[in-house]
Amino acid sequence: MSECFKSFTYNGFSTKTILNKPLLLATFDRVSTILGLSRDIEKGGTTITRPIANEYGTIANNASIEYCLVKSDFNPFTDEEQIKIERWLTSPKYSTDLVMYDVENNEVCIYCGLFTNTSWIPHSKGYAGVQFTFECNTAYPFKKYKKDYTVTQSETIILNCESDELNEYVYPVLTVMETSETAYVRVINKTDNDNVMNIRALDRLKTIFDCKHCIPTDETRSRVISYADLGWDDVGNIYWLRLLPGDNQLEIHVSNKNVNEETGEISWEDIDSSAEISISYECPYKLVGGWL
Repeated sequence: MSECFKSFTYNGFSTKTILNKPLLLATFDRVSTILGLSRDIEKGGTTITRPIANEYGTIANNASIEYCLVKSDFNPFTDEEQIKIERWLTSPKYSTDLVMYDVENNEVCIYCGLFTNTSWIPHSKGYAGVQFTFECNTAYPFKKYKKDYTVTQSETIILNCESDELNEYVYPVLTVMETSETAYVRVINKTDNDNVMNIRALDRLKTIFDCKHCIPTDETRSRVISYADLGWDDVGNIYWLRLLPGDNQLEIHVSNKNVNEETGEISWEDIDSSAEISISYECPYKLVGGWL
């Protein structure tokens, strides 16, 4: 019979496999409330003639989680096991993804941060458990999504961006893999004021566009592609694809036509080309109590 309990992976190991017995997420204290969001309002001062302060926005405080780990058979940790757990949780020096799984081992969400405090509870034969503090580098966990499309000639797709932050754009990673003599891909975001992202894909090589950091690379991610390689001459007029929360209508065209030498324009008619396109993104997932 398989064990059914929540688990997580972090720094290359899982709570289910780090020891010869799985670890359980637990608490030694009664949980009376579950913290949601804490944020500060950025605003100016008030005067006699200006009783209402100007507001400039909000800054969300990063989540801080305090919880415990115990062995699933409730036996104490030995000294060797304590060292192994401590080494696992406290070695990273920079924020690292912590992936949460539900009782059926489905990925729930991802926290990113560091274990900043561990406290071991003494037991007559070792340690009963470890209490920890995990400091996130965001206010909420996030979820990752990936959509794959094969576009022949021209196609309109509806991409549902499942973000729980309704007032911010989500910048995806766009991957283009040629499946024919494709040279050009045009993505028109009808939902975002018909803004257009024009791409000159590399010949039969995956081209990756990190729209958040404005970086194009090849599939090995070892070489940054220059804007000139992509046909982007006017660097002040580049649109990087961005998604709005909810449905986004994307009109995608694929062409192997050469650029007209006289006009410098690409013909998008009578197209007979196709390309495999992947759109991946991560967005806030406003789940509270994900550790419980």
